[in-house]
Amino acid sequence: MLKGEMPSTVTAEERFRQLYDQHAGLILMYFKRRTDSETAQDCTAETFLVAWRRIDDVPDEALPWLYGVARRVLQNQRRSRGRMARLVSRLRGLEPPRVPSPEVAVIRRFEDAELAEALARLRREDQELLLLANWEELPHADIGRILGCSAHAVDQRIYRAMRRLARGLADAGQKQSGMTTPATQPRGKGHD
Repeated sequence: MLKGEMPSTVTAEERFRQLYDQHAGLILMYFKRRTDSETAQDCTAETFLVAWRRIDDVPDEALPWLYGVARRVLQNQRRSRGRMARLVSRLRGLEPPRVPSPEVAVIRRFEDAELAEALARLRREDQELLLLANWEELPHADIGRILGCSAHAVDQRIYRAMRRLARGLADAGQKQSGMTTPATQPRGKGHD
């Protein structure tokens, strides 16, 4: 470089290539000491994907930073494997589904439609709460974190939402049959 010339700036792509060339082997060995070869390759690729996406955040001393990213990638990979193992275990315990008779299929479709309609008539907050608890199968403590309340409050909200859903299903069934029961009759004076 001649005196008075500005130093050339390194592009993000060039910096990434240098980073990869210098440290990819070390990061791969980090993973190989902790997991199988195929997973080590995948985790190395994911680590450098994070580095590419955050190239402006990579410090000059990049190796410790890369090890930190690698550690988090490995933790995520292990959590994912754990979830997969639990799912496979649950699925192995299930019997193969039996094909229902046409009568059962028609009844089930009718009941599912009634449930979906009753759920749709609930307030949006109740719908979300019931879906998180029953479809997503989240623990009440996690639902509480999502909604910003305690697990105990979630228990109470789910109980009330389930009661409203049951009333909605009962009301739909009575409208179908044209009958009313004392529990569903409108409350007037003298009723508590």
